[in-house]
Parts: sequence; structure tokens; C-alpha cells
Amino acid sequence: MSEKVRIEHVIECSEEKFWELFLDEKYNQALFQGYLKFPLWKVASVVDGEKEMKRVVEVEPYVADLPTAIKKVIGDNIRYKEDGVLDKEKRRYNVTVVPVRLADKLFVRGVQTTEPAPGGFTKRIFTADIDVKIFGVGGLIEKRVAADLTRSYDLGAKFTNRYIKENGIA
Repeated sequence: MSEKVRIEHVIECSEEKFWELFLDEKYNQALFQGYLKFPLWKVASVVDGEKEMKRVVEVEPYVADLPTAIKKVIGDNIRYKEDGVLDKEKRRYNVTVVPVRLADKLFVRGVQTTEPAPGGFTKRIFTADIDVKIFGVGGLIEKRVAADLTRSYDLGAKFTNRYIKENGIA
């Protein structure tokens, strides 16, 4: 089995401004390390080409109250490398999560796209497939990852819209 997630939010700026913000270091630090309290979020590398941009981000999300069954398998934290490729023309960001531990058993692949929304805003759509191949707890971990992703994106959308207003981004 695997868990599938689809998360949609209206972001209160144009698509062009959204993608600029998505790649902005100051915004990302404020979101991930400031607001979401991630112990680690840093861009490890960027290769920016004419049609696509490849970005690797090192991440350790804030994870509260992991069930004992999950802690026994993965430990107290979840560190991973996020390999992302932005197709600039299609405004499509494909991401593969590569965990530091259990990379051969935990698979997360996602796609972020945007489309115009009423009022000159942007609808951000993130879909992900989560697959954990660990007997006994795989499904539990998949559900937890899906819930944490949804929670982070929900909180992130609220932060982003506030950040846009406070910084005069339209």
C-alpha cells in the first residue's frame, strides 16, 4: 500500500510572484526555521539552467509526539535530502525525498504546480505519493508522513499569505 496526498491552497499573489517567493532564501528561512520550527532547512546546491532549475535542500522537519512504534524504527527525528527539479516553463516542481535513514524503505515523491485563481491569486497544488516498505509499521508511517505534510502545507499557506501582505508582495 501507499498513501496519496493532494493539498490545495490559494496563495494571495500572482503565479510569477509565487514562484519567486518559493525560491527566495529569506522567505524560506522565515517559513521553515522561523515559523515551522524546523531544526534544519538549508539549500545544499542549486543548478539554474535556462529551462529548469535543480535544487537540493537538506531538511529536518519539526516532528512532535512520534508514536513509540515509529520511533523504534526511524529514531527521534526524520532527516532527509529533498531533490527538486523546477520546470520553469510548465511551473512544475518535482521533488524526491531521500531519507538519511531507511532510504531503501521510505519513498516520497511529490509534484507542486500552480494555476491562476480568482482575484489575480494563485492556486498551489501539491500531490505526493508516500510508500514505506517496513513490515508492521509501514502503513502507520505513511499516514503520519501524509498528516505531517498536510499540516505543514496548511500552516505554510497561512504564513505565506501573511508574509505576502506584510512585505507588500502582489
